[in-house]
Amino acid sequence: MDAIFIFLILLAFYIPVLLLIHRDERFKSRGITVWGPFIMWRTRKGLKAIDWLSRPKRWWLAYAAVSKVICATAMVSMVLLLLWEATIVPSIPADQAPAPELILGIPGINPIIPIGYGILGLIVAIVVHEFAHGILARVNGMRLKALGLLVAMIPLGAFAEPDEDELTKANKRQRSGVYAVGPGSNIILATAFVLLFTMGMVATAVPMSHAPVMVSSLGGGPADMADLNFGDQILAIDGMTMDCLEDFDSVLAPLPGNTVTVEYSRSGQLWNATVFSGVVVTSVSSGMPAEEAGVESDMMIHSINDTIVRNNDALTNALKATVPGETVELTMLKYDEVSGTYNQVPYIDNITLTSRKNYRSSIDPSLIGPDFEDYGMMGINSAYLGAGVTTPDLIQQTLAHPFAGADSFADYAIGTLRYIALPFSGLAPVPNEIGQLFVPGGIFTGMDTGTFWMLANCCYWIFWINLMVGLTNALPAVPLDGGFLFNDWMDSLVARLRKGASKESRDRIVGQLTTFMAFAILFLILWQIIGPRLN
Repeated sequence: MDAIFIFLILLAFYIPVLLLIHRDERFKSRGITVWGPFIMWRTRKGLKAIDWLSRPKRWWLAYAAVSKVICATAMVSMVLLLLWEATIVPSIPADQAPAPELILGIPGINPIIPIGYGILGLIVAIVVHEFAHGILARVNGMRLKALGLLVAMIPLGAFAEPDEDELTKANKRQRSGVYAVGPGSNIILATAFVLLFTMGMVATAVPMSHAPVMVSSLGGGPADMADLNFGDQILAIDGMTMDCLEDFDSVLAPLPGNTVTVEYSRSGQLWNATVFSGVVVTSVSSGMPAEEAGVESDMMIHSINDTIVRNNDALTNALKATVPGETVELTMLKYDEVSGTYNQVPYIDNITLTSRKNYRSSIDPSLIGPDFEDYGMMGINSAYLGAGVTTPDLIQQTLAHPFAGADSFADYAIGTLRYIALPFSGLAPVPNEIGQLFVPGGIFTGMDTGTFWMLANCCYWIFWINLMVGLTNALPAVPLDGGFLFNDWMDSLVARLRKGASKESRDRIVGQLTTFMAFAILFLILWQIIGPRLN
């Protein structure tokens, strides 16, 4: 609410300023104009600096050549990604369709982009992108009309404005270099900052303890009722020390429904809580045996056949003792608010299990290896205490080693997508609850923990925004840089394939290809939003 209030105050001041600049001719004489909702300030100051930066021409020409390769790779990758996403759109339920604002990488509009870090990343991305265009224009002898600043309540970044006539008249090698260095520079900078974030910072952090950490809890479940929260580190249960996930999964717990004392750390302070013990159902898959048997989320598993389910390992072992298609005895408990206890569910006494192998095969056949063990499956997700846990070591591996264990192109592709999706999992920016589990190490030893993670988060979001700006601008759709590159590359291809064609004929063919591709890209993007809502 505070952020919205601040936004409204800024907007109340910004709109009158926007109208004043639009109406007063004195601002135009000073290079200050209005362009839609933006204020643009153009100046010739700084052009000498651009000329100075462009002096190592051979280096910049080599850089432009590398940028063309990067853009071509990004262009193909993004088109293939959009085509793949189009194939899975029909399987996305309408209630899980992506919101339109998720398509826009604008801080304050896109809900996953934090405003502060997002604005920093956007400013860096725009400055690098535009100045790269300006430098290459000067390297190729093209005139720059002005440098400038783009403002929309806050400074969004600088820009360099090449002379459009000279850019259009330049040969295709020069022109494609100017277009390519923008997105190419963003992707190169993104690579540098992701290496700084992973290897330079996160990998040097030292976990203060290896005990399990809560990353989720079922609403109304035992952990939630005991006020255990995200980031709480579970140190002991009934006096038994939790040194790793294995200790948590195999804890010597009492009968389901009884209580245990959980010792945990929060913000560096030790606390104790009395929690109902047991493995709780956190979700039930539609159409699976558990749903058909009447099992509901928040129920606690008491026993399967003669095996008491005291912990996560006990549940796994009980299911391993079954076979697909077997009907087993099942005892479930449910919390009664009146008595304040877990009581047996009277209408559930058995369940007919399905095949774990068949289920995994229907999701991804590659999950079935030669050593895959098939046994009975209920079709639930569950967690001891209703708490999803991990360890600081696994969190650090997720953040610092996205390609750990990867041994194929598919593994690297999945690792990349997961790393880009860290904001969706609540790990970017790294929240204080997670950051407090570590102390800075390496060259950062002794640095304040809050400062360390603020710098690390800056690195991640400079990486993320630059990557998004670079990949988006590499799309083969005019007016994006990739669209102009695609147009020139298609012109070269058509010239080779139809050597006898006139320039007018060639321009018509290239124009049609470029227009088709632009509309195709637009459709593929909009299809992700509209498609699921048609299901």
